[in-house]
Amino acid sequence: MTKSLYFLLLLIIGVSCSDSNKREKSIQTKIDQLQRSQDSINPLKVIKIAKEIKKDAEFQNYSEGISECNIILMNTLANTGKNKDAIQLGKENEKYIKKIKNNYRACINYRILGAAYLNIGLSDEGQNCLNKALKYNEGISKHNQKYYELALVYSGLATAEKIRTNSPELIQTKYLKELWAIQQIDDGKTYEIQKNNLLSFLYMNMGVLNVQQQKTKEAEQYFRKALDICTKYNLKRNTPLMLHNETAWLLFDQKKYDSCISHAQKGIVFEKNNSKPIIRRDLYEVLYKSYTEKDDAQNSSKYGKLYMKLNDSMIDAEQRAINAPVKNIIAEKNEEHKSNLTYILIIIGSVLLIVSLFIFLLWRRNQKIFHSRYKNIISQLKNEEINSLQSSASDTIDSSRVSSTADKNINIQDSTINTILQKLDKFEKSKKFLKKDINMTSLASSLDTNPRYLSEIIKQYKEKNFNNYLNGLRIQYIMQLLYKEPIYREYKITYLAEYCGFASREVFAIAFKKETGVTPSYFIEQLRAN
Repeated sequence: MTKSLYFLLLLIIGVSCSDSNKREKSIQTKIDQLQRSQDSINPLKVIKIAKEIKKDAEFQNYSEGISECNIILMNTLANTGKNKDAIQLGKENEKYIKKIKNNYRACINYRILGAAYLNIGLSDEGQNCLNKALKYNEGISKHNQKYYELALVYSGLATAEKIRTNSPELIQTKYLKELWAIQQIDDGKTYEIQKNNLLSFLYMNMGVLNVQQQKTKEAEQYFRKALDICTKYNLKRNTPLMLHNETAWLLFDQKKYDSCISHAQKGIVFEKNNSKPIIRRDLYEVLYKSYTEKDDAQNSSKYGKLYMKLNDSMIDAEQRAINAPVKNIIAEKNEEHKSNLTYILIIIGSVLLIVSLFIFLLWRRNQKIFHSRYKNIISQLKNEEINSLQSSASDTIDSSRVSSTADKNINIQDSTINTILQKLDKFEKSKKFLKKDINMTSLASSLDTNPRYLSEIIKQYKEKNFNNYLNGLRIQYIMQLLYKEPIYREYKITYLAEYCGFASREVFAIAFKKETGVTPSYFIEQLRAN
């Protein structure tokens, strides 16, 4: 009797394990199918399918399936701009990564997690994750998997370098390592498209880097290499779209308006199948500017309207995206606690009253501070206007501005300092600081000096680092314009930011507040009121 029970127990366990293996294989088959087809499916559908498979894997306690679903979700979320959600999943996935001990999956997880951190500007966290990905990459045994992932990791590290130092030399080093990794991938059909996608995207990035360094010929060569790869392998995803956009802007800067328009129009075609509103806005803008330069009023008006409409729509969408999570949180809290609604309302009412009172007092204090700062700004602007009328323009520099090298602790001859300061004065009057692509290297080159001298002189004589010096010039310029030209007070802050050379509205607002002590919106409101 005992032997029979023992045999029956073993039989039940065996059947149970067999069924479990079958269910895991079924889940894995679904995951493999989704991985093969995800590039051709709408991202929202990919997310939906991956979540459904993940539920099955969780029910089965299938760790490897959960981990793979998380990676698919992370990648899709990061590619659609939902980086915070991707980061949350990446952190959740760490426990499964440790459990399954798969170097390939671990490398992918930390590579995507690092990219998501970089996308929201957290360079230190991003670089730490990418360094983890590098360590796990060393343990990947399959040749093509190893070098494909290694290339993507170096691409991420190049992005981290852009955020951290923006040093062309350091960024170029990462690109060359990425290129080496791509070249190690076999030319077989399995990785052919992935390899050439990476290569075309890398060449485009190297072209952009050369544009920033004003190496036009080198930039054109890299863009051409990338376009040739896209054409040869019939690539239709993001790379050809971005390539035509970057090439169009390069040609616009060279005043080759017909070629610029041709590339921008091709970009428009690619964008219809890839829906990238930010790039579409850039394409509309370069078409508007090119047709304006060609005195084509009809097309200039057409693309100008398209640009303004899309730009306004994107700003509104950003505002809704900010407000939506707050509304969702409130709705969830109300649903969760509606059984005790009266109690909650009393607490919320009390808290709101205290918070409102605190905010009101803080607001009044800030308004007084802002108004005092505003008056100081206006006083300075008036004094500058009077001084500008009273003083005549001069290209010479007062020798008293250049103190001895001992006083300034700078090992540069006084004559050299004088010359560079004179050139900086001309630079400040020329308004070249409004260009978006200006950097330490390009400015030093235009002033016939080296970046080290220029950096040290700006630090000692302008008492700022290069970025603060450049931002200060831009902010002073836009303040003068708003003060003297009332029409500019009617423009959107996004337009003002782009007009004076800032990459985004947010960066402009931060720099404006740092330079003046007030926000740009407050400054404009006060100018309108007075």
